[in-house]
Amino acid sequence: MKVGAILSQVGDEWLAQCEEVDRAGEGSTPEEALASLRVALEEYFGHAEAIAPPPEAPREQIEIVVLDSPTAPRVPVDAPAPPDRPKDPRGRPKC
Repeated sequence: MKVGAILSQVGDEWLAQCEEVDRAGEGSTPEEALASLRVALEEYFGHAEAIAPPPEAPREQIEIVVLDSPTAPRVPVDAPAPPDRPKDPRGRPKC
């Protein structure tokens, strides 16, 4: 499963937001914020590990794609999206 994340810096803290499922994570670095978001997404999708995982099929891996970040190069909103990725209402490519 692939989801998008938007990284932003608020003071000394970093925030990673996934608007597709309204979840976020925060941390002192972008990596910590993304790790926190991954935990939130795993809990949201029911993938949190229990003390002993059930003997069911392995869980689906969650891939987080950073769509926007203060350190990422800016792409004009009116730039065409790749053919395999439609745009969201704000003009950013969807995952």
